[in-house]
Amino acid sequence: MKKTHLLLIVGYLMLLTACSKDNNGPDGGDNGYPSALTGTIYYDWATQGILKVSLSDGVGSTFIPDKSKLNNFDISRDGRYKLTVVNEQTVGKYPIRFTLSDITNGSIVEEFVYHSPGLNGYCKGYLSPDNSHIVVLSNDKADGITILKRNGEFVGRIHDINGQELGFNDQRLWLPGNALLIIHNNYIIRLAPPYTSGTLLKEMNYDDWGDVAVNQAGNQLAVRIANHVYTMDMDGSNLKQVTTSNFKESVPEFSPDGKYLLVGTEYRQTGPFGWMWSLKIIPNDGTAYNVDPIAPNTPGVIPVILKGKEKIETAGGQMIWR
Repeated sequence: MKKTHLLLIVGYLMLLTACSKDNNGPDGGDNGYPSALTGTIYYDWATQGILKVSLSDGVGSTFIPDKSKLNNFDISRDGRYKLTVVNEQTVGKYPIRFTLSDITNGSIVEEFVYHSPGLNGYCKGYLSPDNSHIVVLSNDKADGITILKRNGEFVGRIHDINGQELGFNDQRLWLPGNALLIIHNNYIIRLAPPYTSGTLLKEMNYDDWGDVAVNQAGNQLAVRIANHVYTMDMDGSNLKQVTTSNFKESVPEFSPDGKYLLVGTEYRQTGPFGWMWSLKIIPNDGTAYNVDPIAPNTPGVIPVILKGKEKIETAGGQMIWR
């Protein structure tokens, strides 16, 4: 597919001064994990807080035990820093505390309090690939997309694209070089600094799609289309279905080296605003892997099971693989 370029005018305010563990188990490790599988998976599950599992040993533990006031968290691409965004709302006040800390020793690297223009206490923040900036996301139209330096210094704010306000469910993801990937209506758009214009990467002509993820190299996307996960190149070409089952898969995450995908399988609704899924890993090789919870899985599918346990892990919120 020929790449389509479109100049997008961005409304922008800028501060000029600134199962069991042996089910289809792959080749190696006591828990069936291949030795090439590395990094740490962080995931939110029910009342247990934020959990983590290290690979390839499969050892699990609690990462953030109390998430009652936690809006979200993020982990730097190099696995060195943890960013937490905590709602400190009181009557008539809406402060949000951003804390960047060193994972190895817990020391605080940066900390500041952010006040949403729309008085939204539930903003979320994500670290840029080089750890220098934070993008602040909000479901309040007055907030738009806010870009800060990691010490809280204001850089800029995006309110709309071509005069259309950003939607409630629009995704915003960091790309290498501190560019942003924005999902807006049926478009996947790339915005490079200083974020005043963008390039259309792909128009998604599907009734039901979303949950976009990008690999750390910034050259491949994963996306849910209808009930299954697909991958494609950053320019929208080479679209391939990579999961299949009699159920639904969603919320894909790339491994740090981009060679695997973590997918939420048997994705189901648990309440008016709640969802849950089972964690499985598949090779990122363009093959469609059957990840069904009942039918036999394709060889190479890796259920995420903690060392010493038999049951596949489940999640119901944020997932990160670093």
